[in-house]
Amino acid sequence: MSFAPFANSVLKPRTQPENSLRLPTSYSFVASAMSYISADSPKMGEAEHYNALVQETSKAVAQFNQVTRNISQKMTLFGTPQDSRANHQQLTELTDRGNKLVAKINRRLQELDKGAKAAGGRARRTQVAKLSTDYKNQLKSFEETCQKLLAAERAAVSNLRQSSLSFRSDDDQKPAGFDGYNEDQIYAQANVTSYNEDDLVRREEDILKINQQLHEVNAAYQEVDGLVQDQGEIVVNIEENTNAAQENTQGALHNVREADRKRGLCKCSKTKLICIGIFALVVIAALIAILTAVK
Repeated sequence: MSFAPFANSVLKPRTQPENSLRLPTSYSFVASAMSYISADSPKMGEAEHYNALVQETSKAVAQFNQVTRNISQKMTLFGTPQDSRANHQQLTELTDRGNKLVAKINRRLQELDKGAKAAGGRARRTQVAKLSTDYKNQLKSFEETCQKLLAAERAAVSNLRQSSLSFRSDDDQKPAGFDGYNEDQIYAQANVTSYNEDDLVRREEDILKINQQLHEVNAAYQEVDGLVQDQGEIVVNIEENTNAAQENTQGALHNVREADRKRGLCKCSKTKLICIGIFALVVIAALIAILTAVK
């Protein structure tokens, strides 16, 4: 019997069929890229969606804090030679970004609040309450910073109007020596004696825009303040209910222990009675035996 055919069939290397599925080399990259799913994705489970919301909201609050810090930093240039129209344009953009973050965070917190109530979990409610409180503090800081920004801008504009002469870009009678006028001069406030009215009007328009955004921020602050108060009351109620449950549990355990102790006493009393009864029977039997022997 020859084993050659069998050996050939065993030792022959297996080749991949031409029509078999081949994974591209970039598959691992695609898989890793797909591992991130937005909080708005319908593919997420309830718990995953909630956790993603928490992460996105926390990130947005951190970005909001950075916006406030950037505004404060740029305000330090006010009235210095380094101040310029570009600096104030960036301030306007920062306040606009902050306003958009406020709207986004408020929506997320409302959604988190609903999720925490639906789940009925104490951990979630405490988490939302803490996140809301942190955001409320950041919102207050942003509002105060914008108020300082508005006050500084209004004071600067008022000072320019009272102490300097204005002219238009198309004026034929410009003040002497202002052929090389630069808009940055009205921001640096370096011995300004004349200014272009068009430039100052644009600056006043920026003030109005920031003021409008500040009103929206104030409304958002009132909204989140109410949310924080509601969350605080919920957490307090949870703590009170938890404490009451602990007290009830401790009371129940005390009753159980007391019942066990009484049962132990009952068992002990029954044992003593049985022993006494047996002893009495033995004594009676001994007496009867003695009396019988005497007779």
